[in-house]
Amino acid sequence: MAVIAVEGNGAGNQKRITYTQHAETRMVERGISKAEVEQTLTAPLRTIPALNGRQESQGWIERSGNRQLLRVLTEGDLVVLVVTVMATSKFEKYGVSP
Repeated sequence: MAVIAVEGNGAGNQKRITYTQHAETRMVERGISKAEVEQTLTAPLRTIPALNGRQESQGWIERSGNRQLLRVLTEGDLVVLVVTVMATSKFEKYGVSP
């Protein structure tokens, strides 16, 4: 379990990060590191509500010289469960500009 400090929320605001087996499997399949996920959770480009009370944090990653949007779906607040992760180049579909 990782502990991260959350940007912009004052001193002492830390979150503990845990991963579902599904998220860890997808990370391996998609070549996404825990460092990339935790960076996105620490300083997201934006965070939006997702289905079933979850949150989606979005951030940028580079793959083969191309910028991709990293989408991290989570549950919880102080203890965050990473449910799944995915990288996409479909920026407009997810409301961001490269």
